[in-house]
Amino acid sequence: MVLSSIDRSANPCHNARRFEANGVPMKIIVGSPVKGYKLKTIVSNYLSSIGHEIVDVGCYDTKEFVKYPAIGERVARALSDGVAELAINFCGSGTGAAMSANKFSGVLACACESVKTAMLIRIVNGANCLCLGEDIVTEDLGCEIAEAFINATFQDNPTVPLEIREFWKEARDEMIIKGEFAKNREIETL
Repeated sequence: MVLSSIDRSANPCHNARRFEANGVPMKIIVGSPVKGYKLKTIVSNYLSSIGHEIVDVGCYDTKEFVKYPAIGERVARALSDGVAELAINFCGSGTGAAMSANKFSGVLACACESVKTAMLIRIVNGANCLCLGEDIVTEDLGCEIAEAFINATFQDNPTVPLEIREFWKEARDEMIIKGEFAKNREIETL
């Protein structure tokens, strides 16, 4: 088959690399307002196709403008309730998604634009919420970033001295206790 004949609609993440990690399927929380919905759908479908279970906390269509802080709180609530260990929150740039989820205790959210950053926020910072912007990353890159984030493990770098890895844990623990716990917030529209 010639590469140019691949049907992108069948698998929009066909270029995403398969990262070899523990290979264990995970449950992943996803959320987005309308801006971010398309990338959320593509990344969610891709992650499902490789065996992960997706828990979508909204929005569920693009008919009404959805307020991104409401989605960020729903993602944070699902994380703090233990629905899943990891989440991916989408918006236009990834920054609003990160800011809205990050204000709650138990959430470490970071907007990412590269595979390397996605791995480092897990390995070094222990982040549990990846934030992606559909205006910033392509569909293929969004899938690669999501997979790298899911497959990375906190402190998984034995070449780093133990005292530095202990500092990473101390910093993560300090950052994760900020703010209040998220409430059971409804999806808010205009």
